[in-house]
Amino acid sequence: MFKNISFISLSLSLLLVFSCVSKNTYLELETRMNETQAQLKQDKRNLQTKNDKLQSENLRLMYTIEDLKLELRQEKLAVKKKEREVSELERTRREIESSFKEQIAQKDIKLEEIEGKLKVTFVDKILFDSGSVMIKPKGQEVLLKLADSFRNNNDQNITVEGHTDDVHIGSALLGRFPTNWELSTARATAVVRFLQEKGNIAPERLTASGFSHYRPVATNEAPEGRKQNRRIEIILVQVR
Repeated sequence: MFKNISFISLSLSLLLVFSCVSKNTYLELETRMNETQAQLKQDKRNLQTKNDKLQSENLRLMYTIEDLKLELRQEKLAVKKKEREVSELERTRREIESSFKEQIAQKDIKLEEIEGKLKVTFVDKILFDSGSVMIKPKGQEVLLKLADSFRNNNDQNITVEGHTDDVHIGSALLGRFPTNWELSTARATAVVRFLQEKGNIAPERLTASGFSHYRPVATNEAPEGRKQNRRIEIILVQVR
């Protein structure tokens, strides 16, 4: 295109020098030159617009790539954290299984992994006499063994939940426990205090909750079902 302009300019110059062509021819060539110059300017603007768009797209892609890299790093860290949590909970589980083989075989103690949590369930007869919140000597031995598995796992919080069947509190105990709410909460609290005071578990890791008879795991219509519902659940939750 630049050659065309040069040619047209040269042609006009020659026409002016030699005056060998008509005025119409001169004007036609001048018009063509002006049109060519205008087209060149437009093409330049178009190229600049395309260049600006390409640079903008390139910048957007760069930011997108950096965002994806950041997401990938975060996902890798999350996977490593999850693997570490699973590994720590699995190690705790193996320790508990090794310490309580007999009780697990007799179904007095049950181990479950639920949504990244480890739950240890005790039927109440292991820890408490009927209607009592005093931990039995045998129950204390069991809890001390359990505390050995918990003590050094500072990345795990411990929630103790008390549960009962739906049998109403007997008249002899109504003064202390008006309902199963009070009884279930008192038993959970007794276990938490024991784990802190005798098991040397850091108190900030411990929580006590009572659920009365409102979260049964079996029917309360039969003695075996009520036995399963009278329980203490100790739940380990990975926090870091």
